[in-house]
Amino acid sequence: MININNIGNLKKCRVWLEELPLYEYKPAKVLNSILETSICMSRENQKIAIEIFVAPRYYAFLGAEYVYKETNNLEIHVNVSNDSGEIITETLALPSDKVHLGISNEYAQTILNTSMEVFMKLSVIPSGILTFNIGGYSDYGSNQVIFKKVTSIIVRLLVSNIKNTEIDQIENIVKNEVDKPLTDI
Repeated sequence: MININNIGNLKKCRVWLEELPLYEYKPAKVLNSILETSICMSRENQKIAIEIFVAPRYYAFLGAEYVYKETNNLEIHVNVSNDSGEIITETLALPSDKVHLGISNEYAQTILNTSMEVFMKLSVIPSGILTFNIGGYSDYGSNQVIFKKVTSIIVRLLVSNIKNTEIDQIENIVKNEVDKPLTDI
């Protein structure tokens, strides 16, 4: 786990690369979509998770696993949890805000739509399967906007081939996304 401290005042972020935190939940349903790629782009399998807090109270936790598959498309899956997820502790959220394990139905469609939108803007679409399979949301600090931002960070880290990326570059990707206006990704 990498703690990102240089992203601005009252902003905190943790990044997991190649290892996901040990939180598991059984999906209640799965949202799916497919993006066509013009070429079969070979990449290494990757795991990425991001936990972020932006004052005054915005909070999101999201993780994904990418598996290369020789094909001309990218399958995107979002594993949606029950809305009464187990409470997780030791998070970046405010102490008064409860964080539930899982990807809430409320944010799942935003995660799916944002990932597709960012891939199409970047015009770099790896072939294979991308599964958003870990997450956490808080009672008061989570919303569509913060989940758009954390999804965009994950996609940009995936495309930037993070195995060779230095911590400064990871910080730049996180900072650039967090500093964008709330309506931009």
